Amino acid sequence: MQEPIGRKMDKVGRMFQAELQAELQHLDIERSFYPLMLIEAGNGITQQELADKLLCDKVQVVRIIDYLSYNGYVKRVQNQTDKRKYELTITEKARLVLPDIKKAISNTSSIAMKGLSENQVSQLYSMVSLIESNLISHKNRNLK
Repeated sequence: MQEPIGRKMDKVGRMFQAELQAELQHLDIERSFYPLMLIEAGNGITQQELADKLLCDKVQVVRIIDYLSYNGYVKRVQNQTDKRKYELTITEKARLVLPDIKKAISNTSSIAMKGLSENQVSQLYSMVSLIESNLISHKNRNLK
């Protein structure tokens, strides 16, 4: 019996994350590297927008932001026009470590993709993107 694709991708994702964490063990955070990069890219992104990008609920995002904030990587800034919203910005501490994080992601990706041609890597991304799109489309149809 072949392992379900979702289980296989989850397992690979966990292995990737473990390798990434090992490479970044000198930092005082053990996870949430990708959310930190999303916050950097969308400086001023709200918690809800981050939740939408991560496909997780607000409670999970609050935990992630609490963790990153506690460790000095993210600040919540109250929106001036809507006091219920908080915009997320990275701190100087985050700005200093993001190059290390991006390099570690690149190194870990190189380890994971060893033996694959550029074309195969491109095809892999295309196939996984198609699987993601199919699942989103199916979910949206079921919500109607």
